[in-house]
Amino acid sequence: MAQSVDADTFRHAMAQLAAPLTVVTCYGPDGWPIGLTVNAVSSLSVQPPLVLMCLNRTNQSHDAVVTADRLCMHVLEPGQEEIALRFAAPLDRFAGQRIHHGEAPELLDVGVRLILTPDGTRDGGDHTILLGRVVSATVPANGGGGLVWHRRGPANALPPPPSAAAA
Repeated sequence: MAQSVDADTFRHAMAQLAAPLTVVTCYGPDGWPIGLTVNAVSSLSVQPPLVLMCLNRTNQSHDAVVTADRLCMHVLEPGQEEIALRFAAPLDRFAGQRIHHGEAPELLDVGVRLILTPDGTRDGGDHTILLGRVVSATVPANGGGGLVWHRRGPANALPPPPSAAAA
């Protein structure tokens, strides 16, 4: 087996990589909403529309999320740091949140919301890699997103200037 870098060095190296901040929600087996902050996410495919997320197996919400029928991925934007931190903490994560109780709980104050059907899992060491097929998307006309986790804290990704976006 190939030698691996030690965990502290790996964590420090990965802290240099900005990662999108999202909140993933679903209903638990008892019907109550469950949610957690997930920063290991990526678009995977356009045809079919797939995303992937990596979920820490030790997270208390892990089992409910990987067995849910529907999920909602909320793409956070600057100013929503409190939501990211709330859904990462062991407290009533939904307290004070405006929620639409649809196929999965939707946080109405988050503009970009993707409804997902789980489409398989893979082993990812101490994480589970979950694929999600996007069945619907809410995206405001002015866009959204841009809140990232970088160097162990929330940061803002800046959109390109208008001249670069048109190129």
